[in-house]
Amino acid sequence: MQFILFFLSMSVYASQMATTYKGATVILHDDGRWEYYQNNTKVRDVRPSSLPEQAKVHIYATHESYEKLRKNKRLELEADYAPEEEILDSLRKIPKGGLLHFCVKTEQLTPHAVQTYTYSVWTGTKKPIYERSIADSEAVPSDESGVSYLVSVPLYARLKVKKIKARVENKNSKQSLDYEIPVNP
Repeated sequence: MQFILFFLSMSVYASQMATTYKGATVILHDDGRWEYYQNNTKVRDVRPSSLPEQAKVHIYATHESYEKLRKNKRLELEADYAPEEEILDSLRKIPKGGLLHFCVKTEQLTPHAVQTYTYSVWTGTKKPIYERSIADSEAVPSDESGVSYLVSVPLYARLKVKKIKARVENKNSKQSLDYEIPVNP
């Protein structure tokens, strides 16, 4: 342990420290590289390598088609020996454009670090057809093992586009992620 601390302290002293015009302290390396000094309170290091793994959230979006939803619902009701009239009533309630799911691995959801995201969806219009802010603590488990749905957006009209545009925003940290989701036939 002492050898490691000695080696680290030697590498810091081998490099030069400098201050930028904004007052940030940086380490200048012999090969021309530089990096922010991590103990500087005036600098917020936003490099991906500086973020701890538990702070990174990998959200993805999938589209579930009307035909798939209809087939699954029919199979489910037929397995319960539902009468044909009840089956037809249930099938009428399925959104004609299918469902758009914003997904995350369940292991990434942590109760002590709840985030609120704003979800927006466009289907060829300038205004979003769906926009809502939801905390990730409201995520529900999906049929897929280890995956949770942060939000599922019903698309009530038949889709006339090949791709759905969507955005996930974290307005507190001013981060956004745009998607183009292919429409499943």
